[in-house]
Amino acid sequence: MTMNPDYNTRVDLFKESPTRKIDVIKEKLQQEGKDIILLSTGQPSIPPPRWAREKLAEELLEESMKLYAYTPTQGRKTVLEAIRRELEEHGLKLGEKQITLTAGGQSALFAAITVLFKQGDNVAVFDPMYFGYWPLLDYAGVNVIDIVEDIKQGFKPDLDKLEEIASENKLKAVILVTPDNPTGRIITREEAERLASLAEKHGFYIIVDEAYRTLVYEGEHHYIYKYAPDRVIALNAFSKDPGIPGWRLGFAYGPEWIIQRVKLVVQETVYCTPAIAQRLVEIYLTDRKRREEHIERVKQIYMSKRDAMISEIEKTLPKAEYVRPKGGMFLFLNLEEYLKPKSMTAEQLSLKLLEEKGVATVPGSYFSKHYKYALRLSFVSEKPERIREGIHRLAQLLEEI
Repeated sequence: MTMNPDYNTRVDLFKESPTRKIDVIKEKLQQEGKDIILLSTGQPSIPPPRWAREKLAEELLEESMKLYAYTPTQGRKTVLEAIRRELEEHGLKLGEKQITLTAGGQSALFAAITVLFKQGDNVAVFDPMYFGYWPLLDYAGVNVIDIVEDIKQGFKPDLDKLEEIASENKLKAVILVTPDNPTGRIITREEAERLASLAEKHGFYIIVDEAYRTLVYEGEHHYIYKYAPDRVIALNAFSKDPGIPGWRLGFAYGPEWIIQRVKLVVQETVYCTPAIAQRLVEIYLTDRKRREEHIERVKQIYMSKRDAMISEIEKTLPKAEYVRPKGGMFLFLNLEEYLKPKSMTAEQLSLKLLEEKGVATVPGSYFSKHYKYALRLSFVSEKPERIREGIHRLAQLLEEI
């Protein structure tokens, strides 16, 4: 007998990650022997530096439970102190209860949203926005107010519009990613200061996602927390730097009363974060000189790949719109001039490109309600020549359609 399942249907607001759908098709094609050019993946292509891995490898051979044991939920003190010192180098002063480890950036996201938001709260977001936020905001039951970032204005956050919204609504928070996923936009110091000033004036919080903060190619990362420490919750991940996405380690910092509650959400969901990941990060952060050398090397490699992608776009897709990414791992490519006349969406194009040309991309509609003809392209996974080939195949397909 078939029974109707009896469960909390709110969990249906959690959706399978759209990139996982792409991965399923990609893996099927790879199993069939097809070579797939990966312009879709959101993970780095360079592992942590060898010196850090070698040190960890030595400790793995010790007859000790240290790397396998439970740790305090907030994190081992030595790791937290290494993070605190690194942030202090950027002018941030944080107490020991103002930082907590999380099981990656997504865990930090979930915990911060769980702590801060009540059903019916008004939350402003900038569109395009990292797709991981949408299901969590739906689950929280908040009223999401979109602020579209104009590609012609470099995807700059429209702070005039934010001020207008904050003046007309009781705004609980605004969410910002910088460097941005999917656009690669970074905010300026003036924007950081004004955003902080608006938060202080109107009494809303700023959740800032800083997962790509060390991957800035032009300009610099500006820490909004400096300007409004009582109003900013910053979310970070070690997935991109030093490059351990599968080891699930991140952290959040901000006002003590929020961070200590974030810690409790982490406690009740994962209990503690992986001891081995904590130790690698401690090794990595403690050797400041070699860490800076590693970051600079990674940035130079990623910049050369980014520039290869831009060069091929300029050559083969003259009607495409994009903003040169100043940070992060992605370029957001608007193909409206090519797709709109054909009544084709970016999602249809992305699937066709994968199945027929062997190039994996992510539709921009996963990140935006406004940009329906865009693709998010990752420039970090493949070698420059394969990136160029991937863009060439995209241009080829657009000609054939």
